[in-house]
Amino acid sequence: METFKTIDIRGLSFFSALQLASQEFDRIKKNGILELIVDKKRNITDALSRWAQNQGYKISDIEDDPRMVRLFIHKSSRAIKA
Repeated sequence: METFKTIDIRGLSFFSALQLASQEFDRIKKNGILELIVDKKRNITDALSRWAQNQGYKISDIEDDPRMVRLFIHKSSRAIKA
């Protein structure tokens, strides 16, 4: 298991990107970070942020570059939803 992983999901459909991110997230240790590189023109950052938050994870940073968006998701213990 890794504590930091970067995946480039530029050019993928939302569903393909989500599937890949979910698979990679399973390989990240607790308190690790998954960095997603997202295409600036097809920005799905908001949707991926909502997905991560719904899973109980936290967005630790978003870097908005002219060519891409880098989304950093912190894998903490899952929140218990009432």
